[in-house]
Amino acid sequence: MKNNGEISEENFDFTNYDLLDHPALELFGQSNFYSTPLFGRSDLPASNKLYLIPTSHGENYEADFAPTPSSLLELPNPTRWTLTYLITALEIMAARRPASQVARTTHRYTYNSLLAQVGSLKEVPKIKSIRRSQPIAGVVELNATLIFKERIRALVARFEGVDHKWLCTELSLI
Repeated sequence: MKNNGEISEENFDFTNYDLLDHPALELFGQSNFYSTPLFGRSDLPASNKLYLIPTSHGENYEADFAPTPSSLLELPNPTRWTLTYLITALEIMAARRPASQVARTTHRYTYNSLLAQVGSLKEVPKIKSIRRSQPIAGVVELNATLIFKERIRALVARFEGVDHKWLCTELSLI
């Protein structure tokens, strides 16, 4: 079969190509590429840091009233806080808890989406595993594997540190 000049594993010489020298991976620091801590990446130079621009979901804010990013030192413990939020959101979807309990810590767009899902679950699932990552300072992304009686589903969420609190900006049960 003719290759038409495309690069494939069969005709690519991996011996002279170091994957970690790729320019797209410079941000991660080559020495610790496979062993990065979850929070508090201090090994990156200051010039490569990314900063949070709070999610607006299309809303416009006046400059004085726009959400302002908060540092990790100003925010509650992300591990405990995200677990509490996850359990609360699942109980809201199962109509075991009022949605107003997360109104102050959920973006309006996400809150309206959550309101539409109230009562969509017949049971509160068991949490099999939770994985959190911090793509940039002040943002925690979470994915959870949930066990229902008949199936396994996933829930993904994004939390942004704004105005000295965690704010859920995305929540989706897959």
